[in-house]
Amino acid sequence: MNDSFNCKIVHVLKLTFHSFAKGFEIINQIMPDKKTPISNSHHLKNVKQQFRNRQLIETIIELININDHSSLAYIARNDGIPPQLRHLVWPILLKYHPMCISPNIFPNTVSWDSTTNSYHALNDKQKQHQLQPTSSKNTDTEDTEDNNLLSSSSTTTTTTNTNNNHDLESTIIHDLKKYFHTRHHSTNSNGKEQLLEDTLSIHEEHQIIEILKNTILKFLNKWSQIFKYENGLAWVALGLAEWCSPLPNNDNNLRGPILLTGKRHSHSHTHSSSARDTQNDNRNSKVSSPKEEEENPLSSQSLAYLYDEYPFPKKIQSKLKLTNVNSNFFLFDQLFERITLIILHSPDTTMAHRRINKEFPSQESNLTNYFPILSGGDLSFQTQVFFKTFSSILPELYQPLTEESSLQPTSVKTKWLYWWLKFSGSRSLQRQDRGRLWDLLLGWRPKPNMDTINFFLNYNNKKFDQLYKGPDKNTICDHEIFIKKNDPFWFPDLDCIALGSNKFPYDYNVFKELLYRNRYEDNPIRDQQQIEQSASSSYMLPYSLIDPHVEMIFIYIAILQYNEFKLLEFEETEILEFLNNIPMISKTDDFNFKKLYDSENNKLLPELENLSSTATIASTNNNSTTSIANKSLSSMSSTTSASHMLIELGNDGKSSHSFNNLLNMAGDIWRKWLWRELEETSTNDG
Repeated sequence: MNDSFNCKIVHVLKLTFHSFAKGFEIINQIMPDKKTPISNSHHLKNVKQQFRNRQLIETIIELININDHSSLAYIARNDGIPPQLRHLVWPILLKYHPMCISPNIFPNTVSWDSTTNSYHALNDKQKQHQLQPTSSKNTDTEDTEDNNLLSSSSTTTTTTNTNNNHDLESTIIHDLKKYFHTRHHSTNSNGKEQLLEDTLSIHEEHQIIEILKNTILKFLNKWSQIFKYENGLAWVALGLAEWCSPLPNNDNNLRGPILLTGKRHSHSHTHSSSARDTQNDNRNSKVSSPKEEEENPLSSQSLAYLYDEYPFPKKIQSKLKLTNVNSNFFLFDQLFERITLIILHSPDTTMAHRRINKEFPSQESNLTNYFPILSGGDLSFQTQVFFKTFSSILPELYQPLTEESSLQPTSVKTKWLYWWLKFSGSRSLQRQDRGRLWDLLLGWRPKPNMDTINFFLNYNNKKFDQLYKGPDKNTICDHEIFIKKNDPFWFPDLDCIALGSNKFPYDYNVFKELLYRNRYEDNPIRDQQQIEQSASSSYMLPYSLIDPHVEMIFIYIAILQYNEFKLLEFEETEILEFLNNIPMISKTDDFNFKKLYDSENNKLLPELENLSSTATIASTNNNSTTSIANKSLSSMSSTTSASHMLIELGNDGKSSHSFNNLLNMAGDIWRKWLWRELEETSTNDG
């Protein structure tokens, strides 16, 4: 009997050591260079993430082919859209976005006067003081077609209108050209500059600038009655052109669409280099004549073919089945209008104030029960929530930032919060992070019923919930790896409450219910609803539970928390530079998408995973003799598997440089902050 037992031990150990030997052989193939254990661990994580990203691309291609916009929206807000496919997915998301179907934006031509309960027009000085973030040449210029819409005294002459239009066009072009810093060129043997092979010339740059200018003018022509030009519009157009080409489609081009490559920020410029860059900017902003371009062509560093930067093999491209149903239904100016409507969206706050104060009057005249942290508020409310959350979550960082007068977001040079909130990071974020943040905005979808939709769009009088069908059951079953249980901004029991119903028409009602349900561990109502929900939603995707602009606030707080220790050590000028030009967050994400099809590393992953399972099977023959081997295998496999736990507040394991990790952190902050607010409100009411 002992001999038999010893034979089993030897057999198990042989299998285990064989697995280890084979595993290290595969790892050496993946990582031929000698690296530190930490470097190896990061490399393995990247290899596995690239494998998952390839699966994600295959899934999105299937969803595009069947025009499953609900599932595409879900992936956009949870995982993000791969850069290779944004130019195809974003138009689909914009076509079905609730804030595009039923839009409402906060005007910058009028202001609400609470004393008279009416709107009044802003004069030019008020507009410049309240709305303009930079000392631009812009004044309140208007288009000829709509010049007299807001003024009862229409005495402007044709000459003045022409001058105003010319000034507006000049201002837009001036703002657009701030993006195009650098010209990259080579010199031939004669000392003359020449265009590099296979690069794009500045001719395409000038063409794109002209298209973007006309796009903005078309938007202003349509919306000028309530919204005048701000230079944030220029940066929204530029941000959109980073992922959706303004140039006419060329479906036969295997290098992909021509896109902007992103403004390159520098955080180490001295004053002299900054001045030199300014001179270069001014020199480069001059428009060359066609003859000059032909004689002395320069290559553009601001433009590139998408698939040159983010590879997308022809074999994978061939799987796309593009039709008039799932592609080519919007021109660039239409895409710009729709994404701008989302970025500038605001509920009807005046009506919301009136309703909530009528049904739930506050005991004190200077207070209100209107606190739309779920349904969303206007820019003023968003700013209040940002600073309230900032002071609560990061008090040590909040104090120095608010004490330094030059860091206050009120002066012309420090309008960083203007870019963060009003224009959704259009200038302050890096291209990759801005694209991921806009994935979240475009992928926002509440539950597909009109009660819930109207909870967020309180002004809406359209019925369009029939557009949002459930996900394709077969597709979801095939790709369960991408299905998560909760929305990133979940809150206990919030998904069980019928938002916008007769019982829960306002945030105030929802807060009271959440507080009641979460105060007691055993809640029969909650338990029963969760049972019913799990039984009826086997293939239901989790929907958005709060307004996307509120989500964005907590993402910004997460960015500050992520960089808290660094910011505490910075000088005032360094902090200001950080706030205006946030360093790239998703470095690892971007690296993995650029290296997605560069190597064959991912082909070894299934074999590596099989080795782990083989060792586990071997270990089950005798648990007592292989416990050490199991622990070793467990520690090895843990380096290649992504954690499913939410990042908790105060966790310093922030070296992954992944936007999804930051999103989880933002969700943690949201839950902690909201529960604290609910408890404090309950204590005060009691």
